[in-house]
Amino acid sequence: MDEQNIRLMIPGPVEIHPKVYQAMNRLLYGHRTNEFREILKESIEMLKEICRTQNDMFIFSGSGTSAMDSAIANLVSKGDEVLNIMGGKFAERWIEITQTYGGKSIPVNVEWGKAVNLDEMIAVLENNPNIKFITFTHNETSTGVLQPGEEIAKIAQEYDKLLIVDAITSVGGDYCETDKWGFDVLVTGSQKCLGIPPGLGMIAVNQRAWEVIENRSDIPSYYLNLKKHRNSFKKYDTPYTPALPLFYAAHKAFQMILEEGYENRVKRHRLCAQAMREGMNTIGFDLFADQQYASNTVTAVKYLDGLDDAEFRKTMLKHKVLIAGGQGKVKGKIFRAAHMNLCTDREVLLMLEMTELVLKELGFDIELGAGVSAAEKVFL
Repeated sequence: MDEQNIRLMIPGPVEIHPKVYQAMNRLLYGHRTNEFREILKESIEMLKEICRTQNDMFIFSGSGTSAMDSAIANLVSKGDEVLNIMGGKFAERWIEITQTYGGKSIPVNVEWGKAVNLDEMIAVLENNPNIKFITFTHNETSTGVLQPGEEIAKIAQEYDKLLIVDAITSVGGDYCETDKWGFDVLVTGSQKCLGIPPGLGMIAVNQRAWEVIENRSDIPSYYLNLKKHRNSFKKYDTPYTPALPLFYAAHKAFQMILEEGYENRVKRHRLCAQAMREGMNTIGFDLFADQQYASNTVTAVKYLDGLDDAEFRKTMLKHKVLIAGGQGKVKGKIFRAAHMNLCTDREVLLMLEMTELVLKELGFDIELGAGVSAAEKVFL
């Protein structure tokens, strides 16, 4: 199969701009050189702007999960109670990491495809006054749900709890106002809306979180110890050898994001999402997520009756479009099409056109062009 012609419509890794690939081919300056320190300094400042924060920020050589791991390892002591907002495969990861470091997980159960019930969240806080931290996944790609981040943050502030947010698939593609909304710790990753190959995790830490970290006598992490990263960054260094080509890629990707402009980038992602949803609905699909809380970076779609997951995705790939299936409890029940980073009207219309073509090939009675036409009206 000619991989050059395959369109990646999966929720990461995303398609990468050629300029970002080119940046990775630079001379590998040693990470203790002024050349690299300048790249690191500029990258952090640009990333802060993208994440809408003035807080301390660090980049790890590790996937987005490394930043999640760091957040819990540095903040949560054994026995600490942590409210984990559920609702998807990646939200569940917060429970697993919390328990790995000896924290006591207190989940707020959320039906997959729906947003958290804020009253239920408040009830859990009222019934568990010793809770110290709250975690949630802002944009849950396993279900196509965008959680109400600003409202969750208000509740966390009212109850004086530290809020730790997985924004791996919202930063760079949708509104994520770290400081304005009041996220104490924000983590994100490289291979989603930021448009960088996999392998970098990022974390922003505010003063309230630092007070907890500084009062700990022992942090059970060597590589992801935030105190070490902060001390190194005072000299614009990393404590350990970074993945230099990926840092070069990040520097270029951040430049391109800021050149496009924050509002323009969010508007583009949201327009693509609206067109994708309208197109899929017109074809005859139901969205998995509640429309009110539908993600603007990935659309999750319920399969039509009689449409087999493996057969559909295999046939889509035959037509050079790679999409994602469901995960966990929705495996085989939904498929997911992302609209991240470089996505424009071209990719959305191609996705809808190929979906209609494949359905016809598989014997479904649909109107060719209906979904594409509906999406075109959104773009026009």
